[in-house]
Amino acid sequence: MKNVTLLAGWGLAAGMIVSTGYAYAGACGHDVHGASTYEVTQLGENTYYAHYFSPATIIMDDASDPRHRAFGECRGQAVVIDGVANWTGACIWKRADGAGEYVAHWTSTPSDKGVEKREALHGRARFVGSGSLAFLTGRTAKWTGLANGGSYFCDD
Repeated sequence: MKNVTLLAGWGLAAGMIVSTGYAYAGACGHDVHGASTYEVTQLGENTYYAHYFSPATIIMDDASDPRHRAFGECRGQAVVIDGVANWTGACIWKRADGAGEYVAHWTSTPSDKGVEKREALHGRARFVGSGSLAFLTGRTAKWTGLANGGSYFCDD
């Protein structure tokens, strides 16, 4: 296996997905990643397995959203066959005050539509929360990858 930045240009947002539903549906924010790593195992020509990891911080458009500035990490993996990727993974974030945490189970398939119409990885997420973030349980969001990692997302 080797570390590559092949997927960084796609702006893998994998987990990078967040949802609110806090005070209103459609809340949006950024899942900001840093120091991302990708490991790729070649399985054949244009076919490989990839693993993704990144620390992550949530920055909500509405700073009063209880997810604002939650921190954690995202992990994911893809099987790419003939250049077509299907990603799955999870992110977990905790509030700095310890009052709650939540997990985003995310996917990205070729048929997914993101929150923005541009050439980038897109996907969906489903959330499970606890404590002050328990309201997220069962909620979903759409996300679009950012060029430098992370994603921009909006709750459904």
